[in-house]
Amino acid sequence: MDADHNPRRELDAVERQAHAWLVRLTSGEATAAEGELFRRWCAEDPAHGHAFAVARQQWEQVAQAGRCLEVAPLQRTVADERRRWSRRAFLGAMVAAPASLAVVAALHPPLGLWPTLSAVAADFHTGTGERLRIEPVPQVQVDLDTRTSLRRRASTDGAALELLEGQAAVHTRGRTPLRLFAGAGQVVADAGPALLDVRCIDGQVRVACLQGDIRIEHAQGRLQLQAGQQTRYDERLTGVVSEAIIAEVSAWTTGMLVFRRSPLSDVVAELNRYRRGRVVLRDERLANELVSGRFGIDDPEAALEQLRLSLSLQLRRLPGKIALLG
Repeated sequence: MDADHNPRRELDAVERQAHAWLVRLTSGEATAAEGELFRRWCAEDPAHGHAFAVARQQWEQVAQAGRCLEVAPLQRTVADERRRWSRRAFLGAMVAAPASLAVVAALHPPLGLWPTLSAVAADFHTGTGERLRIEPVPQVQVDLDTRTSLRRRASTDGAALELLEGQAAVHTRGRTPLRLFAGAGQVVADAGPALLDVRCIDGQVRVACLQGDIRIEHAQGRLQLQAGQQTRYDERLTGVVSEAIIAEVSAWTTGMLVFRRSPLSDVVAELNRYRRGRVVLRDERLANELVSGRFGIDDPEAALEQLRLSLSLQLRRLPGKIALLG
């Protein structure tokens, strides 16, 4: 076995530094100055980049272990955002690192411990468990949910934004038209004040109109939504419109998750968005167990315990914040 992968060998000074950098960079608290220090550290000696790559590979092994187990996330202000290491600074530091490390780490972050490349390139991004209120363009207020990436788009007929991933509550004021790109479609609000909640996860988009009138523009057609209506689309626009229950759709903006007879697998998937690590169902037969209730998202561990108690399940915690529920 290669010495680099011998678990019994003590780490040397450079390897300890590499692990320390990995911990810091995945903490969500790294500053721009620390980003510059990391870039310089990588440039000092090729051994530094190699040590960091090895440390990253060990995290990949943890991620692989989590996938094998599956088979058997505080609100902050814009001022807080400025104090954190900007995603563009992070991208610059990664470009300065060895090419293979930068590409693999950016495209395949282990267990979601740091932002993906698309998130790094976004104008606004929230990490695990974070929520953020912004005004990206005049007369438009946006609340970003956890693990959400948003960027500005150029437009000749009003404001334009793109929801790359995650969930956002968008409130337009005045009569400024807004075009929001999400997945394979666009959401257009151009008839006065409107309030909408848009969710885009893995290309699956849900749009809920909570106030005013909006329309969906898609390659397969157009769809009008009024207050209290919602629809879903991906590469296909089904045209199916259903009732949007405001108390459930926008509960996350008040720090709550509300479920009404939802499959346990959906509840666990949602909890995983707010919690670092991963919750895994030990028994696939539990996936369709129906769950109703309200869970606080600012304390995901308490929400997990509440879920365990309400369904009389067992909970086993493993290193890497992996939790086996069943």
